[in-house]
Amino acid sequence: MFLINNTNLWQTKFKFSPTYKHPDVNVLAENRVKACNSSGYKFAIMEPGLGKTASKTFSFLIKESTSNWLAIGFCHKKVVESKAYSFSFGSIGHGAYMMSANGGSWSHTKT
Repeated sequence: MFLINNTNLWQTKFKFSPTYKHPDVNVLAENRVKACNSSGYKFAIMEPGLGKTASKTFSFLIKESTSNWLAIGFCHKKVVESKAYSFSFGSIGHGAYMMSANGGSWSHTKT
């Protein structure tokens, strides 16, 4: 389970999308998601999107995680959609820029 609080400079309210997520991810509340099973790596996208022009500051607070792997970051929504909201960490082109709880980082364009 993954629960997150988020704020930015303009106090935009971000929430997990009930649409833009892997089928094995349940949205329990607007800021809480849980994977139905532990196989594979899955995306759950928060809305609204950031756009491309504004500079924003973000902070995240993970209140609870029962997962042995958790990553937070930003993504190219269309790329993630084309991959059926599944994450393949072994290759580039997955659509995400993330940092994980175990110290890893992933880039859509660099290995």
